[in-house]
Amino acid sequence: MTRLDQPLKIKNVHIRNRLVLPPITTGYGSAEGLVTEDILHFYTERSRQVGLTIVEATAVQSNGCIVPCSLGLWNDSQIFGMATLAKAIKAQGALAVVQLNHAGPKCSPRENEKQRLSPSGIAFRTDVEAIVMDAQDIAQLIDDFSKAAVRAAKAGFDGVEIHGAHLYLLSQFLSPLTNKRNDRYGGDAKGRATLALEIVRSVRKNLEPEYPIFFRINAEEKIEGGQTFEDALVIAKLLAREGVDVFDVSLITQGGWEEIDNKRVLVGSSALPKDQPSGANLSFTTVFKKEIKLPVIGVGKLGIGQAAANAVKNQNIDMVAIGRQMICDPKTAKKMLDKKDADIILCDECLKCFATIGKSVPMACKVNKNLPF
Repeated sequence: MTRLDQPLKIKNVHIRNRLVLPPITTGYGSAEGLVTEDILHFYTERSRQVGLTIVEATAVQSNGCIVPCSLGLWNDSQIFGMATLAKAIKAQGALAVVQLNHAGPKCSPRENEKQRLSPSGIAFRTDVEAIVMDAQDIAQLIDDFSKAAVRAAKAGFDGVEIHGAHLYLLSQFLSPLTNKRNDRYGGDAKGRATLALEIVRSVRKNLEPEYPIFFRINAEEKIEGGQTFEDALVIAKLLAREGVDVFDVSLITQGGWEEIDNKRVLVGSSALPKDQPSGANLSFTTVFKKEIKLPVIGVGKLGIGQAAANAVKNQNIDMVAIGRQMICDPKTAKKMLDKKDADIILCDECLKCFATIGKSVPMACKVNKNLPF
């Protein structure tokens, strides 16, 4: 039986236990995508006991930031700060991985920048115009993901995670809800996976063969017409052949179309609703593990009770991500490992963390008023 405190090996890297700090958009970076003292405080405090820290969505292009103060790896000037961050995380004993992303039309707009890249021009915000990517845009994106991955390796990160979930740009290509293209980047699940496959292929080509590549994927989109679990498995098998080593399995829990200011926009959330039990996504993750035969990360209110321990013990989940719970109590991982769950300061699922980021301001928490600590 696997325990939370048991180590795990991926490629040539060793992870001391099964707990993961997942990528959490904080908005604590600078306007230039640089590491700040707040970023260093946030990750240092939360890397002390977890086995793996995945740094928040880091933009591969300056126009791909989720929030105005997202981290970036779109140019070499950002390597130094990211190296400081990687070193700080690893000094706590955790493996350091950075998530690479382009938010597409889910980006917060900057002054005089109201257009954002998308597969098919579907809007997610009233203040951002989604424009359809052409062949040149796609080629540039592939190159920029690859260059960002190389910069991450130079900065000392132990791995990279490519963000293909949560309806950001790559996720939009993977989903039939948002990908209506009639070229080779659209069509069935295999066609919609083409961009992600080409990005992974390019990243793998430019990194050492043993350098770990993670991929975050929606197991399902609980929106009418969204990506199905069957499609996710097709896509994951293709990605595994191109060199993905670990799947970080998430989902879109709810969403749909809304009319806002006379504009039709698509909205979706990755947070499990308050009435959903912990581990509601783990059945998908277990099947991923069985079908893809690669390590998986499970997510979904796993900082509650024995949910994390049971996931690795009974459901064959390799690693478990503790996100919102680690925002409000950065010592959650230590308390779980010490079997002092009763001492954990519980997240009350108010989603203030999501709400503040949605307003393009630094993340705040109702419970932990001492952020970024």
